[in-house]
Amino acid sequence: MAKIETEVALEMFQSVKQSNKKQKHLKSSTFWELFDVKCRHKKVVDRITQLLEEQGLKVSVKSGKSLGKEKHDDWIKLNLKIEPPGPGNDPPDIDIQWPSHKWFDLIGIRNFESEREVEAFFVTPLLEELGYEYDDIVISYPVKMFSGVKKIMAVADFVVFKGRGRDVKDALLLIEAKKSDKGISDDHIRQAHSYAQELHPACYIVTNGQEIKVYHFNGSLAQDDCVMDFDRMELKEKWGEMYGYVSKEATLKRKEWLLNKILKIRDGV
Repeated sequence: MAKIETEVALEMFQSVKQSNKKQKHLKSSTFWELFDVKCRHKKVVDRITQLLEEQGLKVSVKSGKSLGKEKHDDWIKLNLKIEPPGPGNDPPDIDIQWPSHKWFDLIGIRNFESEREVEAFFVTPLLEELGYEYDDIVISYPVKMFSGVKKIMAVADFVVFKGRGRDVKDALLLIEAKKSDKGISDDHIRQAHSYAQELHPACYIVTNGQEIKVYHFNGSLAQDDCVMDFDRMELKEKWGEMYGYVSKEATLKRKEWLLNKILKIRDGV
């Protein structure tokens, strides 16, 4: 039941987010039918309210009655909250570790002739400067996925874990590298997102060595947030912000938040 409720709440969030006024009105009967709620017990109402709030939605009843006590033909209003549904879009307050000026200069002038060179000469040194160690990083990590009802094995370019652990709970960061002579397409982003859905990293990055897109992975809590989108030539200027999002210290903090949220929704608390 919790999984179904989560999917309904996500659809509501997406519908409100895409609307012009950032709000939607639903008849009470329709609202509760979508959640498959027959009896509006307080525990059920509280669970649905919390789930919607975690998605980033404010819920209220047009007549002014408390949610769950309204009539079937009353209107329920869903509004997009001002604050984001995940931990704030601002990077956490951590001590930023800066690479040397020489490192920025070298990264800035390199030309990458293949996807492998993007991986070797851009992603790998980037991870080192972000505080990840040898035991954390797995290159060409196999990911079990489903295509329809058929199970397939895909390969993610980089998956970064918490030490030697290789469970989903240990996955911190996922990176997809593309050829530098091609732009990042929607298909590339969807590919990274599909891997993230299986591994639940705190964040994921899609890069061709020139363009760098950083995403907060929100699971089924909300749509993923593109928190950074910039050019490699801006790396020095953007370093503090990037470190705040995807350094090892930052992803450890966000992964803890993500796991707690997922467990709360799963357990219906």
